[in-house]
Amino acid sequence: MERFLIWCAGSDRSILDHCPRGERIKHIGFGSLVLIPALLAFVSMAYALSTVEALSGSLLWCYLGGLIWALIIFSFDRFIVSTHIRKTSNREEVKNPAFYLRFLFALILGIVISHPLVLLYFDGSIEDRITADVTEYREEIKGRYEADIAVIQQRLNNMDSLYQHKEKLRNAQADIVAREIDGEVIRNAKGEILTTGFAGKGPSAENKIRHLQQLERELQQTRVNDSLQRLAMQDEMAGLKARSDSLMQNYAVSYDYLRRELALEDLKAEHGIVGLTQWFLMLLFVLVDILPVTFKTFAPYGLYDRMRQDDLNLLGALDPSKREEALQQAYNNASIIGKS
Repeated sequence: MERFLIWCAGSDRSILDHCPRGERIKHIGFGSLVLIPALLAFVSMAYALSTVEALSGSLLWCYLGGLIWALIIFSFDRFIVSTHIRKTSNREEVKNPAFYLRFLFALILGIVISHPLVLLYFDGSIEDRITADVTEYREEIKGRYEADIAVIQQRLNNMDSLYQHKEKLRNAQADIVAREIDGEVIRNAKGEILTTGFAGKGPSAENKIRHLQQLERELQQTRVNDSLQRLAMQDEMAGLKARSDSLMQNYAVSYDYLRRELALEDLKAEHGIVGLTQWFLMLLFVLVDILPVTFKTFAPYGLYDRMRQDDLNLLGALDPSKREEALQQAYNNASIIGKS
């Protein structure tokens, strides 16, 4: 495990073999810091791919994509850390433009990794929000069509009321005709006499019968017209109900990455604490990704750094054929100095 973590840090084991135990532990820590963002990247990408509808049914592809992304992030972070050579002082580190480039690159990687992890943290609330949106949209569809159906139903009710009114007039006139023929005297609500009181079909009765026949024809015509209109309106109501049911049944919202982003924005608009929590989580994950280059930059200048700098100085000036002998001599001298 030590060898693996030292390899993750991109440290030179041939130099560390001549360093005290504490120096090796420091570089093992660098390797751990490089490995952690890669693990987070695996979770981040696996979750992001799981939101893709084409891959949601096959977690193997999600895990494979997460593994590939983790290896990419690991390679980037390992390259950033392994290519950094510690200066003798923090002031010299700050003056080095390469530090800012490495830091900026690590920051960008941290942001890329962190956003899917934030969505994963709010996953339950996001799905509840999407489900609520679906329910709200279906209720909106149902209400819109129910309003149209209610308008048609009101027209039907008006038709029924008109027909009942005409039927009532016809029945009242039929009653008057019957009483007229029987010779019965009746009065209306105002006290006016409606019948002559003479039995039989006299002129008054004939007039009342003609009026009754007119009312009957109007009632029959109203019934015919209403039947045609009623059938048309009932078909229209059935069509509206069918379209409403079809829209509500077939409406399906996607749970993909973009839809989750939009749902998170809605949650942030409704609850300010969600946006604050999102920023804290992003800062946390970004901090985790910039830790390797930060710790490598500002860690105490140790024996490993001194020996590596000596290597560079010696190798730059030596004949290639004598480098191995000179390096071994430098390691031995540095080991004696470190132990003393």
